[in-house]
Amino acid sequence: MMLLLLGLGLVIMVGTPQAAEPDLHAPLPADPTALPIQVDRERGELVIDYGPIDLPAGASHEDIVQLGAVVGTIPVDGWLRGYRIEITDAQGRPVPQLVLHHINIIATDRRELFSDIMQRVGAAGHETGPVKLPRLFGLPVHQGERLLVTAMMHNPTPESYEGVRVVTRMPFTPRGTWLPPIPVFPFYVDVMPPASKHAYDLPPGRSEKSWEGRPAVSGRIIGVGGHLHKYGVALRFEDVTAGKLLWEAAPELDDDGNVIGMPTRLFVARLGIPIRKDHVYRLTAVYENPTGETIPDGAMGTLGGAIIPARNEVWPGVNREHPEYLLDWELLRDTSYGQGAGSATTGGHGHHHH
Repeated sequence: MMLLLLGLGLVIMVGTPQAAEPDLHAPLPADPTALPIQVDRERGELVIDYGPIDLPAGASHEDIVQLGAVVGTIPVDGWLRGYRIEITDAQGRPVPQLVLHHINIIATDRRELFSDIMQRVGAAGHETGPVKLPRLFGLPVHQGERLLVTAMMHNPTPESYEGVRVVTRMPFTPRGTWLPPIPVFPFYVDVMPPASKHAYDLPPGRSEKSWEGRPAVSGRIIGVGGHLHKYGVALRFEDVTAGKLLWEAAPELDDDGNVIGMPTRLFVARLGIPIRKDHVYRLTAVYENPTGETIPDGAMGTLGGAIIPARNEVWPGVNREHPEYLLDWELLRDTSYGQGAGSATTGGHGHHHH
């Protein structure tokens, strides 16, 4: 009951945020029907089917012919509330999730909060478990909108797998439900430029790398998380205009300095923290490299979160002529992109998104 009252309070406070109507006739540099997207009404899920792909035993990602970016069209209106990954072979038998290096799910018709690249909806690696929002919240989607999926596969196991498919099941609330979810939108910020390789060389000693930008809409952030690599010591998110620290976290490290966990923070009890489109925000990654040498592609710094747009704000669509959008597409289409150092916890070497 408390959660329901809180949700109703959020609706009253922020109104009913909307997404811009997508230009469904706008050209895409890919076939928008190549990726099967279906509705499993019995389970209440949107189902995305990526594959098939053959995985020889002991194969690295360089040994496998990757499928690259594939686009599909959403068949219904409603709200997405998370995702989980299932991997099977040609006979429908389960395949270990260990073969999944990373997978990214991207909304091609909406831009990111802080840049003109396409909106990141979800990402997973071999160790990623199910992600699910409470029924009170959901990402609004509309019939005809497109989702792009790109993945990288490998097979460190001694067994070969043929006809492997990666199925993403996304809990889904259809339009017309008696209590529609509160619309929330994912966002991510990186210490590197938005449309670029996100791993960077880590110099010896203590170092900081930052990126600044303005959000496209105002609203309230209801939760954040982050990602750092080995020797990372802090990730900071600041309102530069107001001179205010919004969130800072130190990673959990093992004895060798490897990052084994990163704190997340929910701001639901505070009804979210405000973010304004006339303010500048900065993300900073702090590292302490004790090796005395520069580590090529040894660092990353990424923040991911969820935001409820302010009253009367409309989440913008993409500008398909913007240089950031064009570069983003080229990088996503390049199956060799993102093969630098790093884990796949949040979506792959070059695309760590949350």
